[in-house]
Amino acid sequence: MAQNYINFSKKIHMSPARLLMTASVFALIAPEVALSQVQLEEVVVTAQKRNQSLQDVGITMSAFTRSDLSELNVGDTQEIAANIANVQVNYGFGQNAFNIRGMGINEFSANLDSPVAVHLDEVYMSKNFMTSLILFDIERVEALKGPQGTLFGRNTTGGSINFYTRRPTEELEAGVTVGYGNYKTFKGEAYVSGSIGDGVAARLSGMVEDQSDGYYQNSTLNTDEGRAKKYALRGQLQWTGDTTNILGSFHYGKDNSELAPYEGIGIFTPESFAAGAPEFCAAYLDGSVTGSTANCIRGTDGSNPGDDDPYTSQGNIIHKANNTSIGGVVRIEHDFENMALTSITAVEYFERDQVESSDGTPGGIINVNWYQKITQYSQELRLTSSGDGMWNYIVGAYYEHDDYTNADYLSVAGGLAPGFFTSFEQDVDAIAVFFHNDIAVSDNISIIAGARYTWEKTTIDGGTFIGTGFESDGPIDRPDTILFASAISDDIDSGNSRKDEDVSFKLGIEWHPEMSGNTFDDMLVYASVSTGFRSGGFNAAFAGSQDAFTTLDPENIIAYETGFKSTLAGNTMQINGAVFRYDFRDGHINVDSETAPVPITINAANIETWGAEFDIHWLPAEGFDIKAGLGWLDSEIKSDISSGGTSLKGFSPVNAPEWSFNSQVRYEFSVSDDFMMSVAGNVSWRDEQYLESVNAPSNLEDSYWLVGARATLFSEDDSWSVAVWGKNLTNTEYRSYVNDLPGFGWLLNIYGPPRTYGVTASFNF
Repeated sequence: MAQNYINFSKKIHMSPARLLMTASVFALIAPEVALSQVQLEEVVVTAQKRNQSLQDVGITMSAFTRSDLSELNVGDTQEIAANIANVQVNYGFGQNAFNIRGMGINEFSANLDSPVAVHLDEVYMSKNFMTSLILFDIERVEALKGPQGTLFGRNTTGGSINFYTRRPTEELEAGVTVGYGNYKTFKGEAYVSGSIGDGVAARLSGMVEDQSDGYYQNSTLNTDEGRAKKYALRGQLQWTGDTTNILGSFHYGKDNSELAPYEGIGIFTPESFAAGAPEFCAAYLDGSVTGSTANCIRGTDGSNPGDDDPYTSQGNIIHKANNTSIGGVVRIEHDFENMALTSITAVEYFERDQVESSDGTPGGIINVNWYQKITQYSQELRLTSSGDGMWNYIVGAYYEHDDYTNADYLSVAGGLAPGFFTSFEQDVDAIAVFFHNDIAVSDNISIIAGARYTWEKTTIDGGTFIGTGFESDGPIDRPDTILFASAISDDIDSGNSRKDEDVSFKLGIEWHPEMSGNTFDDMLVYASVSTGFRSGGFNAAFAGSQDAFTTLDPENIIAYETGFKSTLAGNTMQINGAVFRYDFRDGHINVDSETAPVPITINAANIETWGAEFDIHWLPAEGFDIKAGLGWLDSEIKSDISSGGTSLKGFSPVNAPEWSFNSQVRYEFSVSDDFMMSVAGNVSWRDEQYLESVNAPSNLEDSYWLVGARATLFSEDDSWSVAVWGKNLTNTEYRSYVNDLPGFGWLLNIYGPPRTYGVTASFNF
């Protein structure tokens, strides 16, 4: 453990200018630093579906090993994003969607896929709500930036976040990690792995989280809320022969957590509301409105929260989930003499059953019962060359079928008034073939070329119905009386079935220049042009009219990127950088509409993006590990589309801060012959950003810092460790989600977690 310097990463604050200046100084003094005995370890990734060194892949990416995840105390996907420049997470009541370089999803419709794909052991998770129970017993995480349409295929216009689990081992080993923190939070993970027969190994792992006290105090129900309660199990069985390897994996999980409630903020003046002609209050218009702004009241109950505490809630019900995840995958690998065949067959099932107080008021005028169920079947076959020749290739085919059920009920006044019930079935069939090539035209130069043909068919059957009352049919809550259909699939002008096809490509060049000096040990310079494709589909959620039941064409992107990856100072420093430009066409974007009670998704956004990223990793001396990342983004909507009567041309996309920064520092030292200790800190900074496509002052989130720290005492042989840790140590209040609904008369905010701290102990056997 003492030599695993690359695997431990905690971040400290440096200003962007200071970081750049310091990096330049490091480069100048590198020859002296090279005398150090420590060296960076090689990180092996599979960003191009073959094992390669991170520094040899001409893709801008970040990789986190399991030691990184442990040291960063990562508990959810949002915390991964906080440690990567130009990466965010769009939160939407149980739908955590990654946003990379300003490209992400911010939609009510759970049937629409994100432009940033998530893969677990190379299995695509098509819906954003499917990722809440996967983050345990993880070997590494790879965040690939930019279109990955050649190799990873479906819906990767923004990039791909790939999780890889730990595999069974031949040697018998076991481990357990338990932790306890404030808010009476218990977390535990355990695994056992080893051989169970000739060539057969097995692994069983699991996690549990039980948070008995919530972050929020509900003044209406006189109780706290926001408790986390979830568990998951994963079993693996692997047979290894002379030329064939077969791995079977099965997972099951339940999430009965209480999700973050809304802070319902008022937006109307009391006088205009009382007169029946509501007008916006000044504080809402200038973005300064809070829960205690007396002159701003909600359009439902004519009140406001009455305080500025973001962790005080007023909803009439607890936001709660009852989600189930089940899945399995069979991976077969067979080695031929000069190539390998890989088959990945997977089935994923997820049932999302959640309820929310949508207005955040004591009266519960608007509540939503969400229900989605998906069964996803996928199959990938590919042939991969051995990697020994000047021409290395990957050729493959992919198939996916989704059976999706949706039944969401937006009830009004507990069903006394007409509400919206969106009920439909959606089937998706996707077929693709792909070909990726890496051709060494000389000892120092390689050409990267690949293409992927995709054909998809999406069919939807159902719609939105206006109804009253309330009844339950198993897990589905619905009105007991249907008055009429406001929008149905049979009346869509373009039909209730659509077929889309696309050819995505990548063309790039990689150059490894000869290093003749003493400063640089290795250098990769790369440039590429690539395209990406996100599936078309249907926006159906709470369509108040037939016009709101929109048909969406695919969105497309063409990306230009150039960058470098360098190793220097005797392999004690890595400096990587990239610049890029995106031309994004026909993007799916959420806009307010008079035809629906909630924002609808339309297919009209053209977005132009320029950006740059810079990362540094340095071991200045034995025991020290320093990392930092800086991102710059200039993203602008170019098309003249409108939302609620406001033109969006020239506006910034959602979750696209101009600057983002993260930094880590870790110091490891010996306490005695048997004991070691490490102290680490991390910071993450996000510039101001808009959380809705209408760049109104009310949804502009100011820049903020997040600070964390960890101190760990561990044995020399890595058999045990005890750590004390803290997250958001400055107790920063920041919004992670905004739903600005002037038509309803309120502004809904969700905040990130407050300060948390605790102790964690791990034992390896």
